[in-house]
Amino acid sequence: MKRYHFEYEIPSAQKTGTFSWVANSEDEARKGVQAKIADFEFIAAEDVVVGKLIEIKETTGNQYYECEGCSA
Repeated sequence: MKRYHFEYEIPSAQKTGTFSWVANSEDEARKGVQAKIADFEFIAAEDVVVGKLIEIKETTGNQYYECEGCSA
C-alpha cells in the first residue's frame, strides 16, 4: 500500500486544500479522499473535486492511524 497525496477543491465553498489517503491504487485513493473530505465538510461527495496528485509515498508495516474523533 502507498500514501497518495492530492490537491482538492470545493467550488461551492471556494475552498482548496490537500489531503492524503493510504490505498492500493490511485483510483482507490481518489475515491477515499473524496468521500472523507465530503464527510469532514458535511457536503455531498460530488461537490468535492479531487485534483492533481502531489506525491506518492511508500508505507511501512508500522503505520499509525488516528480515528476520526481523535484527528478532529
